[in-house]
Amino acid sequence: MARHLIIAVAARRAEPLYFFGYRDRGATTECLWTPDRWQALWLDAEEARDEAALLGILCPGYRPEAQPVCVTQGDP
Repeated sequence: MARHLIIAVAARRAEPLYFFGYRDRGATTECLWTPDRWQALWLDAEEARDEAALLGILCPGYRPEAQPVCVTQGDP
């Protein structure tokens, strides 16, 4: 099964961010993002799609979407 990651574009940011995970703060939960796609959380396709939909609700300033991970020899 192909692996996916969640990429998000923010209205005030030129570069995309990649979903890294959550930080539990007791009563609240913080969504963690990274500019480095190799640090992003890799998910199965269905799980990534569901997670992106949830992140769209939790992070209204971002436009998250699931994308397949393409690993090629030329990737940095």
